[in-house]
Amino acid sequence: MNLKDLEYFHHLVKLTSFTKVAQLLHVSQPTITYAVKRLEEELQTQLIIRDQTHHAIQITESGKLLDAHIAVVLNELKTARVKIHRLQNQKIVLGLPPIIGNHYFPKISVDLLQKKVMDQVTIVSGGSQDMLQLLKDGRVDMALIGSLNKIVHAHLVAKVLTSKPFMIVVSPRHPLAQKQSVSFAELTEENFVLFNEHYVHAVAFEQLSDQVSFQPKILYKTDDLNILKGMLKEQIGIGFLTEIALDQTDDLVAIPLSDSVQPRFYISLVQSENILLTSIQEKIATTVETFAF
Repeated sequence: MNLKDLEYFHHLVKLTSFTKVAQLLHVSQPTITYAVKRLEEELQTQLIIRDQTHHAIQITESGKLLDAHIAVVLNELKTARVKIHRLQNQKIVLGLPPIIGNHYFPKISVDLLQKKVMDQVTIVSGGSQDMLQLLKDGRVDMALIGSLNKIVHAHLVAKVLTSKPFMIVVSPRHPLAQKQSVSFAELTEENFVLFNEHYVHAVAFEQLSDQVSFQPKILYKTDDLNILKGMLKEQIGIGFLTEIALDQTDDLVAIPLSDSVQPRFYISLVQSENILLTSIQEKIATTVETFAF
């Protein structure tokens, strides 16, 4: 089966016009026609129905099924090309959500520098939810990802490195700042400033809200940690963050939750199950995996 034939047919399904496909791919119209004919002969089925009256085509059920599989093949080939290019350049693309990256990567980078592989690491930043998609698309080789459960995903391998609690975060001037702990049910009258849906914090917060059956007052959502911290300092609302989102210079107070059942922030090293690493890339991966989280 010819790869070009598959590509031509995939475009034909999208454009439903031999002329448009030929123009797009800079080939003759008979080239597209013969490609479809070869596929139909090899698969012994009709892939398209030609409507000569309206100069249109219809894709048969067999054609739609074939195209669905072609899309997977073409995407895998695209991912393979990207990974082979990185393999040849000895580079590894590491995905880091901002919270995990800000807290851990400066410390991990010390080990990478000592092993003289720091210049082989390219960092891509984004929320944990987005990072999973980048991994599936092959745009990152591995990532440190935050989740509420152990990550189980087809074609991805995940190893839990540590887990951290979520905290209620307030300004030192807020009345709650004096409490040693707080239950989520005590916060019904509070205004919240939160991360948006790109972060697992939003899911954890929703779980706790459902657990105690109240509708929290959310004033603002953002994907920017610095903006979020600034709003908390100004007492615009209270926050909900994992403990590693804070450092000693933030001038914010983190209050543990006292709820007996509460979500935890799992940090996992996730990579493609079929990733092939060079010795240098393996050294980088091992450095990240064995870091004392």
